[in-house]
Amino acid sequence: MLNRNFILVPEDRADRTFTDYHRAHRQAAGAQDTDSPIFQIPAVGQYYPRSSLHALEAATWAREAHPELFPAFDLALFEAFFGRTEDISDPEVLARIGRSVGLDPAALRAALKAGHSRPVVWREHLEATDQGIHGIPTILIPGQAPIVGAVPYGELKRAAESALDESREPRAASREGG
Repeated sequence: MLNRNFILVPEDRADRTFTDYHRAHRQAAGAQDTDSPIFQIPAVGQYYPRSSLHALEAATWAREAHPELFPAFDLALFEAFFGRTEDISDPEVLARIGRSVGLDPAALRAALKAGHSRPVVWREHLEATDQGIHGIPTILIPGQAPIVGAVPYGELKRAAESALDESREPRAASREGG
């Protein structure tokens, strides 16, 4: 699986509160099946981080500098944001999450401050929008329509099985030549 960046809200916004819109999406994601992660549902009006840019920069740095720790960091970011509603736009929160999976928090802070990963994050984001992707998660399976949003596991499984079945079908013999 290829993990690519997609910025939810590119820049910090003044309105940083949890809304009915956010609640509806978290409830839908949490209700998918019993294997879904636990989604904390804050009260409407509660503080809510609005930009994913710093978290994506931190994750991109981890993916490139410490690929062996990236999966754990990626999961820890997900759990921090959706499970505990932590502000993953705050460099100190990101440093603490990084430390929890074995990343050097000072190196992570320095990478964020220097903006080393920002060009990669923006490039991947723009590549996605150029392909018509405007939401997350988006899963692209060859020969299938894009799967966007939190969908039941069974739907993902059917799409993957269908793509595998299509790849196993014998190709039509070529009629070229003599």
